[in-house]
Amino acid sequence: MNGLETNTYNSKVSDFVEAAAHDLHAPLRKLSVLIDRVFSKHSDQFTSDSHEYITRINTCIDQMRSLIDGLTELAKADAQTIALTECDLNVIVQQTLNVMNEEIEQKHAHIEIDRLPVVEGNPTQYKQLFKNLFENAIKFSNKNGSIKICVPSGELDEQEKNIFSLPIEKKFYQIEIQDNGIGFDQQHAKKIFEPFVRLHSKSEYDGSGLGLSICQKIVANHHGVIYAEGNENHGSRFILILPETP
Repeated sequence: MNGLETNTYNSKVSDFVEAAAHDLHAPLRKLSVLIDRVFSKHSDQFTSDSHEYITRINTCIDQMRSLIDGLTELAKADAQTIALTECDLNVIVQQTLNVMNEEIEQKHAHIEIDRLPVVEGNPTQYKQLFKNLFENAIKFSNKNGSIKICVPSGELDEQEKNIFSLPIEKKFYQIEIQDNGIGFDQQHAKKIFEPFVRLHSKSEYDGSGLGLSICQKIVANHHGVIYAEGNENHGSRFILILPETP
């Protein structure tokens, strides 16, 4: 397929997944309502085991919703038909953190952010990108330690562009999301961007296993680079290399 055919195909896939997601959410909502009705009307007749089973059912419903939403976001990111406009990443990141404010306060996360560049891109996809990366940093924090996230930023020089085989005449920025969480073994650095790959069980850390795959798709849509560096129990770094203009 040529580029136009590929984009048309991906757009159709995205439309199909979005329609299917809508249809899949409907029975999940109905199931939740029915469980709530049974529980509210007959809770006095339930044993402790029954309460546990209902809790497990609700957990499964939440996991299915998360999976459906993740697949929808992945399909949208893969469509590659994005409208570009000027994006002040300072504004986009702040808006993203405002949406996450309750979670940040609850976890007592401390976030330090350098001055970020203004680039051409799709603001909706950039918001999704940073939201996924911040959520990832908070999720995989040390359970008994404070959460610290740093976001340094700078422009790539000619030598750094050569390392990544980037065009010398274009301007690129490097933005990192550094955390002091549980980290990961560096041998899994590429694997973690694959769909549904999990380095930890769902009982330890929830989620659909699609967040980083979505990040990779979004960065690819903007003709950038994303990679990760980790050290078990000593945090991780997610490095974004984004062009000023795709």
